[in-house]
Amino acid sequence: MDVNDFYATRDADIEAAIRQKNIDALMNRMFEPRSTELRFGFKTETDLWDYKKDCPRISKDYNPWADLAKDVLAFHNHKGGVIVFGITDGFEFEGCTTTIDSKRLNDQLRRFISDRLWVEYHREFIQRDQRYLGVALVAPAGPRLERFISDAPQVNGRALFKKGDSAIRKGDSSFILTRTEADQLELSRAAPSVGDAYYINEGQYRVLAPDFVQFVPRDEPCAEIERTLNDKRVSIASLIGIGGVGKTTLATWATKRAYDRRQFKYIVSLTAKDRELTKSGIVALSPGLTSFESLLDAILEVFDFPELRAHDLALKESEVRTLLESESVLLFVDNLETVDDTRIIGFLDNLPEGVKAITTSRRTSVRVSVRPIEIGPLTEDEAIRFIESLASAQLHLKYILKLSKSQKNAIAVACDRIPLAIRWVLSRSRTPSDTMALIRDLRTPGRQSEELLEFCFRRVFDSLNAAQQHVLEVLSLFQAPLTREAVSVGCGALSGTQDAIDAMVEDALVHRQFDPDQNDYSYTLIPITRSFVYKEVAKHSGLEERIRRRLVNWYEAKDVGDPEERLIVRELRQRRDATDANLLSLAQSAERRGKADTAEKLYERALNRNPRSWRSAKAYAEFQRHVRENTARCLQLYEQAAANAPSKGRDRALIFRERGMVLRNAGHPTATDEALESFLIALEANPDDILAAHGAATMYERKGMDLRVVELMEPLADHPYQETRKRALDLLVRAYTRRHDVIKANAYQEALSAIESPEPSLFQVTRS
Repeated sequence: MDVNDFYATRDADIEAAIRQKNIDALMNRMFEPRSTELRFGFKTETDLWDYKKDCPRISKDYNPWADLAKDVLAFHNHKGGVIVFGITDGFEFEGCTTTIDSKRLNDQLRRFISDRLWVEYHREFIQRDQRYLGVALVAPAGPRLERFISDAPQVNGRALFKKGDSAIRKGDSSFILTRTEADQLELSRAAPSVGDAYYINEGQYRVLAPDFVQFVPRDEPCAEIERTLNDKRVSIASLIGIGGVGKTTLATWATKRAYDRRQFKYIVSLTAKDRELTKSGIVALSPGLTSFESLLDAILEVFDFPELRAHDLALKESEVRTLLESESVLLFVDNLETVDDTRIIGFLDNLPEGVKAITTSRRTSVRVSVRPIEIGPLTEDEAIRFIESLASAQLHLKYILKLSKSQKNAIAVACDRIPLAIRWVLSRSRTPSDTMALIRDLRTPGRQSEELLEFCFRRVFDSLNAAQQHVLEVLSLFQAPLTREAVSVGCGALSGTQDAIDAMVEDALVHRQFDPDQNDYSYTLIPITRSFVYKEVAKHSGLEERIRRRLVNWYEAKDVGDPEERLIVRELRQRRDATDANLLSLAQSAERRGKADTAEKLYERALNRNPRSWRSAKAYAEFQRHVRENTARCLQLYEQAAANAPSKGRDRALIFRERGMVLRNAGHPTATDEALESFLIALEANPDDILAAHGAATMYERKGMDLRVVELMEPLADHPYQETRKRALDLLVRAYTRRHDVIKANAYQEALSAIESPEPSLFQVTRS
């Protein structure tokens, strides 16, 4: 083999290993077997590899990382490349000393380079003193040239590069391209796309190419999308959910189905997707939807009015609206969240009547005439069918047929039944054993799974505000769900925490579930999200300890000064299994000790725990009646107690009797009638209830119904308790006097006068 053939073969081997991300092939080709010595032909730098003495350290000095970003982008925009750390200028192994991994490396580069580019970092030939060979594997780009997303730090008044600049590898050096130079290079290397962005591109129809070979139906979301497209009251089906759950797949299926049925005269499809995750890594895409103008142009193209595209924006929008008003049109707008142009949202919020739209996004941004359809993970059955469908999609996935059902289910569970994660894991494997080894990384991310997590969550996480990030950080520390209050405490009572929780639920990043023990919602993260966020927490020294310390102090009620009250609050916060009866007992204990505020919180919690508990409602009503003297709240609680009262017996009588007592002095026009009704229900439940009988007689007296007073009170005229007799006789005297029955009025007056001193009676008994 002559020298030229040797170098051609060498470069071809390295280029193939870079494309395949085959670190073993690279090491075997560049280094002597089991040695840190470079092979012949590799003691030089080329357009495919570069050597550096050490990897930059993580610090506030970003200049070394800007230099590295220049090389990374230069390799990426050429053919891809390898940056080897730990090799001196004399091409000798000295060893890399910086403790770093793929995630930390990409975190530092992310200051200058888009998340469309992921760099794998490998540690090879680790020595006893922990020095090692660092290998950064940079994937090649497509026709699109990647740019710097921010300026490099200034050194002596100059920056290495500016936002919008780019870089390219030529020979053994990396060169910065100005924005103009990058534009020219991108234009010169532009080439026809392989395949078509559209599955259907004919006349009045544009349907995006599906990202699936075999569609796996999902009964619930499919039916909901179909209902929305046929519902005249709704204009937009908004598919929302975290990245990778299949929003685009479902929307594409629905759009194609509408085409097959000829449900619309025109179909316009656009995507703002600028990257995708493949088995070889994150690949940059050229989005079709970049601005409001591109949306209008796409509509005009489908309507076959290309000449209108030359008009100014205002006239163009007016023409498009006129066209839409008279036709049956379906708009499919994919990845709406990645578009910054708010005019697109405004356009969708004001669609002409009859126009339908399907949008996909992380959260609902369109607000008018929209039906949000939350797309969650696959069901167990859907996940199994999805895995099996991949075997027929690509030849290298035939090994899936060898997987048992339990293995398929294990893969689905490890991937949280997220289609993108499942497909990525299976595509990265070649055998069942490879797959089972890879899914183990997903729970405790290793270098294999970091790229998946970054693709799914990095862009979303970085777009959140501080309160939203803190909510995720707190939840990432715990497997068990937390209450709103606990999350807020973990966040340090940061302003906006409650709104942040709601926003995270809306984004489908936080899962809300009903806790029957608490009779309230609690919040948690799915494991893949937790894996990503926990690594973010680990980046901040002491953050995990601070969060856990706040919650320990809160659960131990160290914020409560009174020792006795602290015991109650501590028990309340820690006992997830506390029943409403336990809480009620604690509330009554706090009330007896004069701790009105604590008692009120406990009464409230007891009633929230079991809203159908008449005991809690009645006890809380009495607290409001006698301690807070809040008649309005007392009546509300008695209404709740009455609605859940026993169907018969003394407890029912007690509730309605006391309700009547409060109602008779409520001071509204119907108070007498309502109180009377309540007393009569009490008497029906317990005819021997003397207090209820007296209450009803008093209400009858108010209404001037003296015969009813007589019927209720005459049986009590000779009651053994003198106070009871006195009250009954008093009512009877007045009733017979009004009826002009002088004989009976005098007789009952004599009996009343004979009572000299009242004995203790039921009227003197304090409230139960």
